[in-house]
Amino acid sequence: MTAFPSVLHAQEDDASTVEKRPKDQTEEKRLKEYGLNLTAGLDLLYDDNVYRVDDRVENPTDDLIVTPSLEATYGMPIGRHDVLLRGKIGYDRFISEGQRSKLRLDSEAKANIRFGATCLVTPHAAYRQQRADYGDINSATENLQKFSTIGADFTCERPGFFPVASYARDTTRNASQFDYADQTSNTFMGGIGYNKPSLGTLTAYYERVNSKRDTLGIENRINSYGLRFQRNVSPITQIDADVRWLDVSSDSAAVGDYSGLGWKVSLSTTAIPRLKLTATTERAIINDSLIASGFAIDTTYRVQGEFSISELTSAGLYAEWDRRKFRQDAALRPYSITADRNRRFGGILTRKLSDRFDLTLDAQYYIRRTDTSVSNYSGTQVTLGAALHF
Repeated sequence: MTAFPSVLHAQEDDASTVEKRPKDQTEEKRLKEYGLNLTAGLDLLYDDNVYRVDDRVENPTDDLIVTPSLEATYGMPIGRHDVLLRGKIGYDRFISEGQRSKLRLDSEAKANIRFGATCLVTPHAAYRQQRADYGDINSATENLQKFSTIGADFTCERPGFFPVASYARDTTRNASQFDYADQTSNTFMGGIGYNKPSLGTLTAYYERVNSKRDTLGIENRINSYGLRFQRNVSPITQIDADVRWLDVSSDSAAVGDYSGLGWKVSLSTTAIPRLKLTATTERAIINDSLIASGFAIDTTYRVQGEFSISELTSAGLYAEWDRRKFRQDAALRPYSITADRNRRFGGILTRKLSDRFDLTLDAQYYIRRTDTSVSNYSGTQVTLGAALHF
């Protein structure tokens, strides 16, 4: 089922496309998920500004976070259909700032139910909990966030015209002092797609999102009218473009309405052997945010390169620029920031030591600046990760 990301949620959406016959890499990967697979991991993360303080005016606190984890996946075919389950448990242990230590959970379940020649229904559910990042809290207070989603996707993708539809119910829950950000969202999508091998896949759709801040009693509504295009321009170039008109309204007059163009455009190429280059730009509405706003208008630009040094070693670099404009009701939740800018620069190096064991080194520099100079911060994170596959 093709996902249409007109609204960003804190939940991670399953945007994979499952074909009906084993004829591409996506299907081959799905077949490999059958059976029980276990992965034990250990991440060592050094963060030189764990409380996201303004490092221009005060000394930031650094710390080492040790995260052991265990992940299990299980896939089982049932005739033409299949069931896929995944669960991961980990614990973020702060060496110095122990009060920040939190249990991390991430799980999902889905089924692929096939009928007719090409039709597919995919019911799915997921649950995730993690500590909130201080970049969103903007105060030295702990918060455990809990996310859940349940829904289903439907498609009958084939050459010519075909229908698509989906529904999802997402919830976000926070600690009591941040319950103003608790939210329940219902997303409905329906559309018509057209597939032609020489053209690609073109899909016209309508999406409706109702997001209610349960504690504040305020609901935001997003209507999206979109057109999505996917095509392999050549064997080495892929374009994915999603353009939609966004019509956003709120129960709060102070939050107000918003109408404007939204998009997500991605171009990737492997014109240079062993090097994949990707450029992406996106404008969307963010609903789930600990920042006390009705919603945020988010515009992002990202460039990245992935280089295969050898069969066992790969490296990547990326740069990302992000700008958010916040719509909020100060009477409900006082907050002085109306916009911010975020920049991130990073690199990742992966080394496969054997079929079962691999190492990853990930480094990132981030910087945030707001329009009021409140809650500015910057810092560096370096992660060394090890994974053992059973």
